[in-house]
Amino acid sequence: MTTGATSGLGSDWVVAPALDLELKQYILLAYVQRVRKRFAERKLFPYLSDVATQLDDLLRLQREKEALAQGFGELVGFDPRTGSPVRETPPDPAPIAVVDEVIRFAVPGLEKLRAQGLELQHELSERLRLEPVGVQPLNTMEGWILLRSGSSARAYAYSIPLVAHTTGPRMRTRFVASYTMGLHCTYEAIKSDLVRTHAWMPNPAVFAAEFDEELPWMETALPLVKQTLQARTAA
Repeated sequence: MTTGATSGLGSDWVVAPALDLELKQYILLAYVQRVRKRFAERKLFPYLSDVATQLDDLLRLQREKEALAQGFGELVGFDPRTGSPVRETPPDPAPIAVVDEVIRFAVPGLEKLRAQGLELQHELSERLRLEPVGVQPLNTMEGWILLRSGSSARAYAYSIPLVAHTTGPRMRTRFVASYTMGLHCTYEAIKSDLVRTHAWMPNPAVFAAEFDEELPWMETALPLVKQTLQARTAA
C-alpha cells in the first residue's frame, strides 16, 4: 500500500501497529474527519487523490487476499461448464479475519468521502473562468497562467510535455511573479511585461483564470486550473 503522508494515514495502517478492529475504526474515523475538514475549507489537493489511493489500495488488498485464499483452498471438484477446479476456501485465521472486518468497515466510508470530494471538485470547476489573453499561438503546450484572486494575480509559467513520464498530472508549473491588478495593470499589460522580461518565450499562450470565490491557491485554485487547461489543450 502507498504512503498516506498527506493525511496522517500510514501506508500499513490496516495491519499496524496491531490487528485490533476497534483501533482501526478509530484511526479511519479520525482520518475521515480530517479530510472532511479540509474539504470544508475548500482544500481539495492532495486530499482527494489521497482518499482515492487509500480506497484503491484497500480494494486491491481485498482482491489479492481472495485470490490467495482460492489458490490454497481444498479441491472439492470441477465446474462442469468450464472445467475449472472448485476449491473450498478455508476459514481465515483470527488476525486475517480482522483485516476483512477492517476492509468491510473502511471501504463504504472511503467511497462516500471520495464522492464528496469529487462533487466539490466539480462544483468548484464550474465556477472557474479560464479565458485566453490576446491572440493565441498555434502551440498552446507552454505559456503563462495568470491566476487572479481579488486584485492580486499570480503568474505561472506552464508546460505540458509531449510524453508523460509518470501517471500523475503532466502539466508543470512554476511561479514567476505576482501583480496587483488595476487601471494600468490589466491582463494584456501583464502579458506584455512577461514577454519583455522572459525573452525565451517570445510568443507564449496566455490564459487568465478567475474563480467567483476566493479559494486556497495551492490546494485548490492552481490544481483545478491545471486540470482544466490540460484537458482543453488535449481536446
